[in-house]
Amino acid sequence: MKGKIIAIFLIIAIVLYSCSKDEPPPDNNKPIEEIPIDLDQFSQDHKGFNLLGKFDVSWSNNGFPEEEFIIIQNLGFNFVRLPLDYRTYTKAGDWNTFLENEVAKIDQAVEWGKQYGVHVCINLHRAPGYCVNKATLPANQDLDLWIDPVAQEAFVNHWAFFADRYKDYSYEDVSFNLVNEPGDMNEAAYVNVMQKAIDKIHDINPNRIIFVDGLNYSRDLIMSLKNAKNIIQAIHVYDPFTLTHYKASWVNGSDTWPVPIWPITSISNYLYGPWKNEYQSSLIFEGDFLQDGEITINVHQVSVQSTLQVKLDDAEILNKAFVCGPDLGEDWTVINQTEWGYQNISGKDYGVTLPSDGQKLTISNIDGDWMTMNRITIVNGDKEIIIIPGNTSWGSMQKTYKITGEGEITEADGSPVLALGSLQETLDQAQSEQVPVMVQEFGVFNQTPHDVTLAYLSDVVTLFNTYQIGYTLWNLGGSFGILDSDRSDCTYTSYRGKQLDQAMTDILQGN
Repeated sequence: MKGKIIAIFLIIAIVLYSCSKDEPPPDNNKPIEEIPIDLDQFSQDHKGFNLLGKFDVSWSNNGFPEEEFIIIQNLGFNFVRLPLDYRTYTKAGDWNTFLENEVAKIDQAVEWGKQYGVHVCINLHRAPGYCVNKATLPANQDLDLWIDPVAQEAFVNHWAFFADRYKDYSYEDVSFNLVNEPGDMNEAAYVNVMQKAIDKIHDINPNRIIFVDGLNYSRDLIMSLKNAKNIIQAIHVYDPFTLTHYKASWVNGSDTWPVPIWPITSISNYLYGPWKNEYQSSLIFEGDFLQDGEITINVHQVSVQSTLQVKLDDAEILNKAFVCGPDLGEDWTVINQTEWGYQNISGKDYGVTLPSDGQKLTISNIDGDWMTMNRITIVNGDKEIIIIPGNTSWGSMQKTYKITGEGEITEADGSPVLALGSLQETLDQAQSEQVPVMVQEFGVFNQTPHDVTLAYLSDVVTLFNTYQIGYTLWNLGGSFGILDSDRSDCTYTSYRGKQLDQAMTDILQGN
């Protein structure tokens, strides 16, 4: 009997030893195997909202409630972007020390996402060395990400931290959006910093999808990254800015803009002077203009100085010089002193009567920096033509348009002027160059009339769906969102203890 027992134990030992040889313990340092990912399909499949639970250390740092993920799932969406302020999860004054109890709030959002089938995209809205929103920072953090090696090292370290923390999460669950809305800067300098973070992240997990915002505050594509592996370019859609940010308290002079309407004309509202010679161009209208007609330009903002000129055919009929300074004088309603000098707000009309018949009206800025226009009104015979220049993107060149006998604005070749022409050009470029894109931010502030907001968002979302790209509204709840947005002219539906803008939700759902 004793011999039989010993034999049984020997057999068990041999079996266990064999199993241990066949199935070694997992190697956590083993490189993650690369897999093919259809980035265009990924974009197309995802729609959702920005969540602001750690958006600002001072006033938006409460974490991400489970209820938000339940609502997003219930309404048929599957994507959230978390714009983070690095100060919400690092030690005050020390951006190299991560606070475990604060990072755990981001972990919880990731887990809520997995539980409710909602993809989580982590974004550095305030990154070490850069944020589109100014803030008072300690001296050791008041650095420039694009030129300062200390800031760049911290930026890459933050992404290495997140990449390692979530390295075992599938690309279907978690993605990264490196930095929010880089401004008017050199592409090579920007890509140099982004590439450092990209390389570090993909060293840890080559399958991590990374969103890279375009230049010009996420309006433009980065063509030098068009073939980069597992990179989706992120664009933000807030044009026309005079519609999406009407009366936004943080935008100087937005209360002087005309009440938004939709649709409007995709004509640039900028007139660049010789100080911006790379953009300087004239707005030209061709048509049959009658003597004693009128042209009136409502000027919004002037940077430092500019001179507004209007010509009928080749003859100057209006010349108005603007010089910004600390006094209101007769031209200014708001004094706006910036790091670039005075950029004052006018909001006033400047016009002239046409001294004769003519075939061409030319509007130019012939001296100084730049100026913007709220509205152009042309009275021609018994017709009043009101033009709201709707292209508010920086650097857009002026060009020639036609005004028909019926008072309609067309391109020079007679084709219609598209209300979202600049956005369509970007999406056409992405399609032709095979650049995967997704809209990571868009939306309308709650002071724009609700019917205008719905008409605009309907056209924008239709365009997104036509080009088969995903989109993420700014935001879920609050002044841009579908919940508790405090619009005075919206009829809300009661939903889970909140006020739901059902009409806006229907548009986002594609209903």
